[in-house]
Amino acid sequence: MAERGISLGNVAVAFVLGGLVGAGLALLFAPASGEEVRERLRSKGEETRERLREKTGELRMRAEELRERAEELKSRILSGAEEIKGRGIETLEEAKRVLEEAIEAGKEAMRREKEKLAQKLKREEAAGTA
Repeated sequence: MAERGISLGNVAVAFVLGGLVGAGLALLFAPASGEEVRERLRSKGEETRERLREKTGELRMRAEELRERAEELKSRILSGAEEIKGRGIETLEEAKRVLEEAIEAGKEAMRREKEKLAQKLKREEAAGTA
């Protein structure tokens, strides 16, 4: 209902007001003495007031239930987000470690190849001068 700008409270108020207007019109157009009409209006007003109190209490209870459910859902979502964040950090740390190892292995391979080339160059120079 909230998507269209209509709240449960507005619906309840409209319902009660409609009941009051309907009861008032029925009493006004019914053939009865002024005292009877006033008594009926008073009685209907009290009944409507009592129904309004009941509906208000029900609406408050429902609102509290919804608030509690929202808090529970919020807590579950935040907990899940923290868990996902923790797993993400662990995954990133592992990827970083693997990347650092790969870089070090690449550096070591490059160093060995450099040494091999330096030795080959020395041998070729020695062979060229001899």
